[in-house]
Amino acid sequence: MKRFFITMIALIVMLVAGGGSADALKYRERPHWMASVGIGIGKGTFDDIDDTRRIHPSGAVPQIRFGRMLGRHFMLSLNYQGWIVEFDRYGDAVLEDAKIRRSLQDLTLGLTWFPGNPEGPWGGLYIRAGGGPGWAGTAIIPVEEGGKQEHGERHDDWGTAYFAEIGYEFWISDNATIGLITSYNYFDLDGDIVKTAWVSSANLTLSLYF
Repeated sequence: MKRFFITMIALIVMLVAGGGSADALKYRERPHWMASVGIGIGKGTFDDIDDTRRIHPSGAVPQIRFGRMLGRHFMLSLNYQGWIVEFDRYGDAVLEDAKIRRSLQDLTLGLTWFPGNPEGPWGGLYIRAGGGPGWAGTAIIPVEEGGKQEHGERHDDWGTAYFAEIGYEFWISDNATIGLITSYNYFDLDGDIVKTAWVSSANLTLSLYF
């Protein structure tokens, strides 16, 4: 996971540093509206109410975002991010007839800052942060003989989520970009199962501007 983060950051730096002489790269002034989807992997860390810290690597991280530009350098956006993982080991115990599913989700309002000139190589760099409601899901999923998996029972702990991201997006057409993001999401819940949690992730996004 750490190696993936370092590789992504190094790739962003090399592309931006060499962008001034790379004629193949395109730079655009961003239109007013944006819709984006993303997918990635992330490590989830939970501080549960029994004062045990549990770390779950390699969970899937979907993202959805709708944004509105505020001038050339800022964007206001509504953001959704999820994180989910399933496993059959809890502490030292191996579950033979069930799986545990843990998830984290948030719906946030965020502000994005594009510090560079939109028509130059630094225009793709951005920093985004925000907050809103967040929740953690914990479910025990029975597994029947033959591998059939039931829905199980799920408990949600609700609270507040905060996030910060840094990324770079590349224009692939006049109104579309692909992007690389490193993201950190923190959840202040104080629920029945989870007190606090956080996710660090790396994501690939596709955005449409219109």
